[in-house]
Amino acid sequence: MILIPQRLFKSEGVQIILKDGNVCILSKALNRPVLRREGYISNHVISMVLSGEQHIRNYDGQLLVAKAGEMLFIPRGMYVISDLLPQKEMFKSLLFYFDDLLIQDFLSVAKSTKTTKENIPNYLKFKIETTLQSFADSLITIYSNPHLKDKHFLHLKILEMLHLLDALGAEQELASFLFRLTLPKKRHIKSFMEANFSKPLKVADYAYLTGRSLSTFRRDFKASFGCTPQKWIKNKRLDKALSILNEREVSVTELGAATGYENISYFIKEFKGRFGLSPKQYSLSKNKNFLL
Repeated sequence: MILIPQRLFKSEGVQIILKDGNVCILSKALNRPVLRREGYISNHVISMVLSGEQHIRNYDGQLLVAKAGEMLFIPRGMYVISDLLPQKEMFKSLLFYFDDLLIQDFLSVAKSTKTTKENIPNYLKFKIETTLQSFADSLITIYSNPHLKDKHFLHLKILEMLHLLDALGAEQELASFLFRLTLPKKRHIKSFMEANFSKPLKVADYAYLTGRSLSTFRRDFKASFGCTPQKWIKNKRLDKALSILNEREVSVTELGAATGYENISYFIKEFKGRFGLSPKQYSLSKNKNFLL
């Protein structure tokens, strides 16, 4: 599974400013485009774009664009396809990843006026005001000192960021938005699963992304499809793998990745168990029959 921010810790152009597990502040600097980078956001994230542009397409097909001087707040649990685009200069951003515990700390002193789960937006977007730019500049300058890389500073700085956003963007009701993140909206299981079965997600991930507990997801899934999620996902992925092989030549590794399998050995075993041949054997037999 491609998890963010975990994948970023060793990625090109990424510097860890402060980190405590998967709660972290990262800076990113790239001089070439990065296109169609897929990932599952495992912690809430605020992306502050300092230069260049960031394009994010979520699982509903919605395109989110943040240009230089803008920032996006994206809740955890979203599967995204991201493009990072340098413009006249490098792409630069600051990334703040945090969990529900930090949100609870923030909400313990912030005021929230709306507490229903209706009409929860998928994201919030802010302009980087002068105050926020100064905050970002000081963060980069001060915590470049290795002696100050302490997790206690990390939690304080993310809380400071949330309070600054709350004060500067009161019309967006940040506190209410954060409160409602604990009440994820339900998504239509059939349409969501048909669109996302080939993503490298676990059943628990699908449950969260559709706004359900694991037990409720299993119950609703069986009511919709007449079988367990594991059985349906397996059959859909293998059917897609067979369809791809019938359309074109493709490596086993690419085929597994295209159908949601991260363990290629397991994918080959599943494919052979279903169709009687490994993917490579199937391709060879198909080509042989074509020549005959």
